[in-house]
Amino acid sequence: YNEYKSYLSRELRMSTVKRHVRDMDQDSVNKLYRNGAFLVVQDMPLNTEFGIDYSSWSTGAKFGGLKMIPPGVHFVFYSAVSKQGNVAPRTGFFHHFKPHEILVKRYDSSSEQLSTSEDDVSMEQVKSMDTSLAPYPFEHYQRWCSLTTHVTVATVERVQPQCVNIYSATPLLHNPNSVTDVEKANSVEEKLDAAFIQDDSKVMRFLKIETKKDMKGLSGSEITSFFMDSSSLIEKLITQTGSEGELLGELEIAFVVFLLGHVYSSFEHWKNLVNIFCRARQSLHEHPDLYKNFIRTLHFHLKETPSDFFVDIVSKNNFLTTTLKIFFETFREEKDLQRELVERADKFKAHLEKKFNWDFDYDEDDAPVVVTI
Repeated sequence: YNEYKSYLSRELRMSTVKRHVRDMDQDSVNKLYRNGAFLVVQDMPLNTEFGIDYSSWSTGAKFGGLKMIPPGVHFVFYSAVSKQGNVAPRTGFFHHFKPHEILVKRYDSSSEQLSTSEDDVSMEQVKSMDTSLAPYPFEHYQRWCSLTTHVTVATVERVQPQCVNIYSATPLLHNPNSVTDVEKANSVEEKLDAAFIQDDSKVMRFLKIETKKDMKGLSGSEITSFFMDSSSLIEKLITQTGSEGELLGELEIAFVVFLLGHVYSSFEHWKNLVNIFCRARQSLHEHPDLYKNFIRTLHFHLKETPSDFFVDIVSKNNFLTTTLKIFFETFREEKDLQRELVERADKFKAHLEKKFNWDFDYDEDDAPVVVTI
């Protein structure tokens, strides 16, 4: 397994063209085939939107799954498409593929979901259906690895829904108290909200960040200090996840589930974690390696996000530029920080200013005032 990973790393350091399976030499393809995993998909309807990691396609009549999947954690997703071309909300799941593994899924047209098939597919059967299996998109593999550097099997098992499937539109349950609750509701919107409740088994199980609970019993000055420096929260989150790497893994999964799974609540969790990281002054001293990895992680997140997406966010609430401004100001104000960490932060700041044309050095007293008339 480690030898194969080393080989794969060397293979993907070749030119961009060579990363496409169709342009690899036969020996390379054979080695990827022998050591990779397989995803067999049965009964998938024509024109279904189907993808893995950073690639997606519209399925054809012969589509039977994927081959040559690199061992490791991957995100598989799909959406039903009606005859009129209407795309259903996205459903996805994480899976840790092992070398030579054959994972078999069957599409249920009534629920529009993939479920584990009872069929036992042998390697010989896989070889016989080779022409219906699409090769893993190696041209995007390095991008996927960059987005999930710290994600482990333990991370996935800890944060994924109890039902495993991840829904962009979380299924709702009928509220057993709906009659009473609906009667109390005033508007149509409130009545609809009262009639249904969220199915907790189908939502992400991210860390619960309960700021109000953490502030309970604190004095006024302690509350001010709490908001000025979130280092105590960083310590608490590291303890809850078990390690610095697991905390970063949760940050990465939150971003992936938002970006590829289309789950907006995951973006809110990502924002909360970024905000906590950027406001933790003391943690910069105590966890320099964590922050070097955080900067790297955030770099790849922003790299994979369309630039106009952040323009929209900035125009609404200025979250990212405001938060990062505080982050970079801390580096300027704090003394005796690790030199390598400071250098990485400076390079990151310069990169963002160049790419997004953001200014982190403006004086807030000189910032333009927005007047609502």
